[in-house]
Amino acid sequence: MRIHLVIAGLALAHAGCAPTIHETLAVSCSDYIGRPISERIAALGPPKAVYRINPTQIGYVFEGRETALVGGDTYYTVNYMVGVDRHRTPIYPVTTTCQGVFVVRSPTDAIPISQRIIVDVL
Repeated sequence: MRIHLVIAGLALAHAGCAPTIHETLAVSCSDYIGRPISERIAALGPPKAVYRINPTQIGYVFEGRETALVGGDTYYTVNYMVGVDRHRTPIYPVTTTCQGVFVVRSPTDAIPISQRIIVDVL
């Protein structure tokens, strides 16, 4: 009986050390600096607008929206009269929106889209 209490105590002590993440981590738009604009076009679809900012830079206007369902994790409560009850955390949607202008360096229009690198996000 004493061994069971020690094991249960160790399990409870280590359970407090485990990180609990209840939401997804969103990637900000500025994390795409240094990547080709073709990746954003493939992920977000065609841009809303494309315009030349100055003779060496082009702006791509995007609005991306992603919804993920978060929750539904199982947890248990103990009632010593009845036993163990199994519950689930509520499920709710988390929507992340990434909108802005991705600025690429392109001195001419002859440069392929796969070689146009994002230099700034406005």
